[in-house]
Amino acid sequence: MKEFTLFTADCTGNLSNCIYPHKILIKDESSFKNAIKYDHVTAEYKDNYRSNSNFISADNLVLDCDNDHSDEIKDWVSSLDLAMAFPGVSYVVAYSRNHMKEKGNKSPRPRFHVYFPIPRLRDKDEYAILKHRIVSAFPYFDTNAL
Repeated sequence: MKEFTLFTADCTGNLSNCIYPHKILIKDESSFKNAIKYDHVTAEYKDNYRSNSNFISADNLVLDCDNDHSDEIKDWVSSLDLAMAFPGVSYVVAYSRNHMKEKGNKSPRPRFHVYFPIPRLRDKDEYAILKHRIVSAFPYFDTNAL
C-alpha cells in the first residue's frame, strides 16, 4: 500500500463539524480502518479547520461511487471495475455507511469511497482540477462530492 495521510475528527456523523486535528499516516489496512472510524478529510487545513481558504496540502484524494447512474444491476460498478479502469494505479476502497442500503429513492446497491494516493499538492485549485480529471475518465464517481 502506498502511504498517505488522513486527518480525523473526534466525532462521527456530525455534518456541521469542520475541525480535523488528528494527522494519521495510512501505511497499512489497520491504520486505514482505524482512521476511517471517524469523520475525516484528505487534506491538511490551517488551524485544522476545513475550508477552501485554509487548504494547506493533500497527498491523496477521495471520490465516491454511489452507483446512482443506473438502476440496472448490470451497470453497477465494483472495485474490480476500478482495477480495470485504472491499471497500475494505487487506491484503497472503503465501503460507505450506505453500502447495500436504500438511499433516498435508490435501491440497495454497492456504495464506496476510493482513496487515491497522489504526490503532495499544495494548491487547492490544482487539487480540484485533478479530481475533475479523474471523474472525466471514470464518470461513475459522484460529481456532487467534488
